[in-house]
Amino acid sequence: MCGCYGNDKTVACSSVVLCERLLDGGPTGVARAADPPGSKTFIDHPRQGWFFYQDPPAEAEEDAEESPVSVTIDGLPPGAWLEPSKYRTWFKGLAMDGVKLTALPVTVLRELVSAKKERALDDPSVENVTSYIKVQKEAYDRSQRFTDAWQIAMYTDPKLDYASQHPTSTYGHSVESEIKRNTEEQLLAGTADRVGLFFFFTSTCPFCQEQSKVLKVFADTYGLTVKPVSLDGVGLPEYPQPATNNGMAENVGVHMVPMIYLAIPEENFLKPLGAGLMTNADLRERLLVLLRNRGLLGERRSQG
Repeated sequence: MCGCYGNDKTVACSSVVLCERLLDGGPTGVARAADPPGSKTFIDHPRQGWFFYQDPPAEAEEDAEESPVSVTIDGLPPGAWLEPSKYRTWFKGLAMDGVKLTALPVTVLRELVSAKKERALDDPSVENVTSYIKVQKEAYDRSQRFTDAWQIAMYTDPKLDYASQHPTSTYGHSVESEIKRNTEEQLLAGTADRVGLFFFFTSTCPFCQEQSKVLKVFADTYGLTVKPVSLDGVGLPEYPQPATNNGMAENVGVHMVPMIYLAIPEENFLKPLGAGLMTNADLRERLLVLLRNRGLLGERRSQG
């Protein structure tokens, strides 16, 4: 039904009359193009209107699952060997007498395991459960044979064995870590004459005071040269005669202390190693990463 707009009763009444004529299919005074014979419009279904919601047609209920087909292995249709998943009901009812499970393709065996399991759950008789156990055992035995063959293949060709290069045992991990650490120690010691560290600090900073102790031990361990730079002109016990900041800190971007930079003079290279209080292990790991990136540890040099 149309609504009445405004306060003009004449307009409102005219709207009502027009709607009633439309609903009744009577003349409206408005010419309308001829509809094809047999066609229906919303006027022919006045109770539906243009935008009335209608429930979609009820979907046909799915057919109940077919009962298992009793069949022997020789009675399976050819399609069961090509697309076994489409013959689930056949495999459910497959008689196990005379079935050579070891000869079944894996695709068929996989479908048979699933089908027999469903059959045993739907009808848990001794016969059905026994059939499921038989096919499940064959699947397990086959997977075990595959696992054994995989291991033998790796034993035969050590290149295929990940553990030959990367031990998986706790003891193996310990030995591998020790070898790696010794190698890195030698590499770090071998770069001592090519790299150096800048140490920016202030004498009143508690973190700088602790970092100074750690850095001193670290540098002495690997024979590294440390250039201390004091922002307040006062030294620390480990570095009593630091260089005075002459604008270098501002030029390289030192905005906090303590801060350590790695320098490689022959390459005109200067980059932060880290800021804040760092442990010996932190310094070692970060130095290794930067040196490896620059190709100074026997690896190809990175660009940039």
